Amino acid sequence: MGAFLDRFEAWYSRLNLFLAGLVAASIASFAVLIPFDLALRRLGWGNLPWLYEGIEYALYMGVFLAAPWVLQQGAHVRVNVVDTALPPSIAARLEWAMNGVGAMICAALLYYGVRSTITDYVDEALPDKLLVIADWWMMLVFSIGCLMLVISFLLRMRHPSELLSPDDSAGF
Repeated sequence: MGAFLDRFEAWYSRLNLFLAGLVAASIASFAVLIPFDLALRRLGWGNLPWLYEGIEYALYMGVFLAAPWVLQQGAHVRVNVVDTALPPSIAARLEWAMNGVGAMICAALLYYGVRSTITDYVDEALPDKLLVIADWWMMLVFSIGCLMLVISFLLRMRHPSELLSPDDSAGF
């Protein structure tokens, strides 16, 4: 079972890195498309009317799809005043328990996300926007992000002692 989990964790890490790269590329595209849209407007050649709603969708999806990578890197916001004051063995157990709590919270959000996805699909809910993407797609992204966070928290529970020493390589 350990070998399977090791392979799964390696595959999952690659998936997280790929999704984080896509999110980074989407953010980089904002830096190109916004000035391009402004130049089009300034020159009187029209504009990209869908751009700002597209950015809104991309940011929404990016937050949920990149969150597992951020958690995996230990680059998330965290207050570690308590665990630095505790003996290492107790701090490791506390870290393990907090990862369990995080997994349970994300599992609850996953449950409600799946329910909302199904409801929005059945109701054919659509936003009142120029760029129309059915609401159930956005809730599906939320649900996938929550599922990935559950997996990330559970994988963190495999290595609690590694989590106590911050890694300086976190982030881009």
